[in-house]
Formats: sequence, structure tokens, C-alpha cells
Amino acid sequence: MQETINAGYQNKVITVVGGDGQFGRKIVRGLKDLGLQVLNCEKGDPFLDLLGRSDGVFFAIDGEQTREMLQAGRHLLRPGHLILDGASVKTSLIPLYRDLDREGINVCSTHFGAVPTQPWRGIPVWLCTVGENSEEAKRLAIDLYIAKNTAIRVIDIKEHPRVEKDQFFTFSMMHIFASTLRRMGIPLEEFTNFATLNAELASLPLGRTLGQGTKTPSEILFDQPQKEEFLEEMSLAFQEFVDASRDREKLQKLMGGNIAFHDSFDGGRMGYVARIFRKAGIVGSRNANLRMYSLSFRITDDRPGKLIELLIPFYDEGANLTAIDSMAGIITQAEEEQGVNSDKIVDFDIGIDPKTWNEEKDRRIMERLRAIGCTISYSGHQLI
Repeated sequence: MQETINAGYQNKVITVVGGDGQFGRKIVRGLKDLGLQVLNCEKGDPFLDLLGRSDGVFFAIDGEQTREMLQAGRHLLRPGHLILDGASVKTSLIPLYRDLDREGINVCSTHFGAVPTQPWRGIPVWLCTVGENSEEAKRLAIDLYIAKNTAIRVIDIKEHPRVEKDQFFTFSMMHIFASTLRRMGIPLEEFTNFATLNAELASLPLGRTLGQGTKTPSEILFDQPQKEEFLEEMSLAFQEFVDASRDREKLQKLMGGNIAFHDSFDGGRMGYVARIFRKAGIVGSRNANLRMYSLSFRITDDRPGKLIELLIPFYDEGANLTAIDSMAGIITQAEEEQGVNSDKIVDFDIGIDPKTWNEEKDRRIMERLRAIGCTISYSGHQLI
């Protein structure tokens, strides 16, 4: 299949705008792996010249910059030209993209559903078609993202504002949460140290949001065309909660209404709240098991049967495992220089029943793991 893909793309040239950024570097590498010739365009580079020499462009920058650059180079676009982007906010792009599609330009707007440094395996990616001429650009996007093992979801671009709405509510409510703690003098670590399971789980999206920095979240919040409407609804919901909190019966009625609404919206299947409750409980149990005693390590040579090989030392020592957690690892610069395949990096967190554990077992198991190429990063009781 790879040879077929390369044969189809080997004579095409794609310019990546923002190819030196975290997201752009992944796109450049992915396009090259497909056999495309890639030109990189950064601030100050002759974009119009590069556009004229290319069969297509991938904009790895925000939506407003994408719109401005496309407007400036629109006269150079020709039927069959490929236009793709990775912007989080696409509302301002939709009218322009519809016009380009009518002119025979192949447009497919994409959205990777996490920060680009996150391992891409299993992360949702929305491929947004624009019109009847989107097919070739969509095909390139599918080839690009399927090679990264992402979870592809094809939608019409008119549906993407629903994704943007989810992002707006998440970022705004988490920063309101963070601001409230800040105003009360409660840092996140202190909040977590005194957290029940629900509070501990609430700290995860808060920490995730704060850890994402300010650039993309501020773009999503500031550029949201319906932000005044959304903020008004949030204000009304807050006031509704304040009023209900003064009367126990009204408070329970409000809570019950929320549960009923989210459990079965618009005739959907009953029990959705219970399923999410269970899913959150699994995450909580995982954290609890790792908190008692855990061992964290990394491999760079994942293959079928590797997990069995890694677990044998624990079995031989009679260590009872309470959690086996794994995640595709983020490649380091040193690993890149060594030629490590990023798809073969896995980070493991192993929870261990402390009743079946001691320092001597810990030493022997770590020695055996190192002998088969593991890098140990942590051993002991976790504080979070």
C-alpha cells in the first residue's frame, strides 16, 4: 500500500505554511513519508512564489492567518489545487472555502483533537469536506492521518462549529475554575492533595487546560463568533445555581433536571450518564492503584509479544499487579538523533500491590527490565 501511495504522490509538491512549528513538523514528516515533495514556508518567506510552484498547500497555522494568506494568493490558485489546514477555529474560513470549491479547488480542512506533542495514536481527527471538489484533498488527508494511527472522523465543515463549541466551554470553564482557586489562594497542588475522587478527576481537565499554555486556547476563546451568547448562557446557569443553592429542595430539583437531560437527550439511549460515571471510575481506580506503589519505565522497541516479555520479571518475583497503564511516548531529541522510530516508543506505569513488594524485589526487577532495554523513570509511592 505504501508503494501505491508513493507512486500517486511522488510528482506532487506541497507547501506547508508553518512547517517549523510543533504541528507543522509532524505534517511535513507525514507528507514526505507519503512521497510528496515538501516546501516549507515561514514568516518572511515568499509565500506567493511558493504557492505558484506548488500543487497544494497545508496551512499549519491558525484560521485567521490562513484566511488572510489564501485571500492574498487566491489569484494563483487553479482548478485541482489542494488546500488543507489544521486550524482549530474554522468559522471564518467556511465562506471562502465554499467559494474555492465552486471554482474547482480541492479543499479539506482538518483538525487534530489534541496538542500536537501528544502521541497521535487513537486521537480523533476531523476531516471537514467543503463541497463536491473535496475528494482529492480528503484522500490526501486520510492517507496522511491514517499513517499516524489516528481516529478519523469525516464531517461536512458546517458541522465543525460543534467541535469549536465544545472547546470553548471546556477552556472557558476550566479557566473560570482556575481563576476561582487563584482568587481564594488555593494552588492546584493543594486542591489535589485534599481531593475526593470526584475532585481529583476534576483536577485532570484543569491541569490539562493549564498545561496547554495560552496560544491555542486564547485563539479558540477569542475567535469564537458566538462567545457573547455562550458567556451569557453560562452566566444565567451560574445564577440559576446560586438561586437553587439557597434551598435544598430546589437544589436537588436542579441537579435531577441536569441528570435527566444528559442521560437521554433527544430520544437517545438511556444510561449515558451511568456509562460516563463508570468510565471516570476506571480512571479513578487506575490512579488509586498506581498511588499505592508503582514502577514507571519506557521502551523504544515495541513489537508483538513485548508486553509478555516485560511482565515476566514481575511474575517470577510474585509481584501482584494492580494496574498496567501504557501510552505512546513522546520522542526526545536524543532519541530522534539515534534514529529511534517514534511509533515504537511506549511509556508504562505498573501498579503493584505493596503487600507483594519489597526493596529486594524492586532492585531485581529493575535490573531485569534494564537488561531488556527499558529506561526506568520512577519507582515508589506516587503523590498524585
